[in-house]
Amino acid sequence: MDAKAGTKLSVEEIFRLNIKLTDKRILRPWMYTFCKQKSFNDELCSEAERKMVKGWWSLCYEKFDNTLPEWLAKLQNKEICDPDKLNFNVGNKCLSDFWRDTIRELIEAIAYIHDCGLFHGSLKVSGNYVVVGEQVKLCNIGGCLNSLRIHDQHSRKIQDFKDLRDTLKKFLTMGRIKWPERDSFLKCFDDLAKLDGCGKYVEKLKKHPFLLTPYERVKHIVGIYYDDKFSVEDELNHNDNFNMFRGWTRDRHKLEPFLRKILETGKGKSYSNQPSELLKFLRNTYHHYRRYSDKKECINIEHVDTIFRTRWVDFFDRIHLIS
Repeated sequence: MDAKAGTKLSVEEIFRLNIKLTDKRILRPWMYTFCKQKSFNDELCSEAERKMVKGWWSLCYEKFDNTLPEWLAKLQNKEICDPDKLNFNVGNKCLSDFWRDTIRELIEAIAYIHDCGLFHGSLKVSGNYVVVGEQVKLCNIGGCLNSLRIHDQHSRKIQDFKDLRDTLKKFLTMGRIKWPERDSFLKCFDDLAKLDGCGKYVEKLKKHPFLLTPYERVKHIVGIYYDDKFSVEDELNHNDNFNMFRGWTRDRHKLEPFLRKILETGKGKSYSNQPSELLKFLRNTYHHYRRYSDKKECINIEHVDTIFRTRWVDFFDRIHLIS
């Protein structure tokens, strides 16, 4: 559908929109053709069959293996054996490498479509996601941004990302497991929509903690401390969304031994109960966890990431939104 007037695009128009795109995550059409059924032996043919006699235009794409729903069904039925692709959630509730890369690349592909002056318009339809080899690709781009007003262009772009979110939600919520990071990521498609410009929106989506490895996640949040310390600290201490983290030092006796050592450095005077101090504590933990951990504990950055995500749920995600 063309957003300008809600009119249906012709096959030729859709072909010309799609053929100019070269991103690896977009399935390209290679021809369009007119098809027609000569006749049916049965005079009592259906309405669909009568339309086939009249003929129809068909858009032919490059070869793909399955639509995304078909491919996921084969994974679940073990027709395809690949645990990394079947399991979204691995380890300590971390997104698997395959899906982390796939989701980020789909976000980039949508941004690329927009940069070419187009929008997709129907990313809620799971059949518009196809699998070629080990890649999930988009197909059936259906609209041109140039015919829209500036405000409507922005709305269309954001809607494409929200439609992607709705499709991801179908698959990421299978199994009904409790997964706060996933829920926060899906929610941020709405939370970030108030940002000026789609460029920042895309970057914030791609760098959401849910789409980062444990090392990337901790490093990203620590980087926020260094890059925007004063404004972030003020936001942390005065934003009601961080009230749940006030008094975070009260249960210090429940912390892991190496964290207690870091916390008690300087006789406990280094940290107050303010949420901004929790960010400072994370910064110091990132730099000193090896120094203060016992060799028997075998602490690594994955442990640090897991501890912070489970003890202070949503802390990473909320900082990401305000930075």
